[in-house]
Amino acid sequence: MHDPQSADRWAVMDLRHRYMRSVDLRDWDALAATLAPEMVARYRPDLVTDGADTLVAELRARLTDERITVHQLGNPSIDVDGDVATGVWTVSDRTVCTDVGYVVEGASLSTDRYRRDPERGWLITEISYRRFCETSVSLADLPGFRVLATPATGLALS
Repeated sequence: MHDPQSADRWAVMDLRHRYMRSVDLRDWDALAATLAPEMVARYRPDLVTDGADTLVAELRARLTDERITVHQLGNPSIDVDGDVATGVWTVSDRTVCTDVGYVVEGASLSTDRYRRDPERGWLITEISYRRFCETSVSLADLPGFRVLATPATGLALS
């Protein structure tokens, strides 16, 4: 059966993956390109950010070379209604905080909203996370732990 919204669903999934990849690689221009100017990010009840420029600036300040992140998205459910869409994702993440000596891993349910811009295509207008799992471990408890690459340094593959 033909799904007339299939191309839009794929475009929204690509957009959300570009957002996460841009965060992990610290590609702030690419991140900004995924966001509507009026976007809202709700990472926690006490961490709400209004506006794309503000979000990019906050992430840039928070995600230093001492904070290495890896995000994976899965189980997307995308609903498109004309020029707006909603998406629900599971998000798994790991943050290595070498500056304070711990690793945090977690999982969240992300409920997002998107809109189609006539010039820029699909954009994120809202991201809301509900954390349902989080663990941490001290780097002091992992004596063999080493960071071999960061978004700033990369790792040359031979």
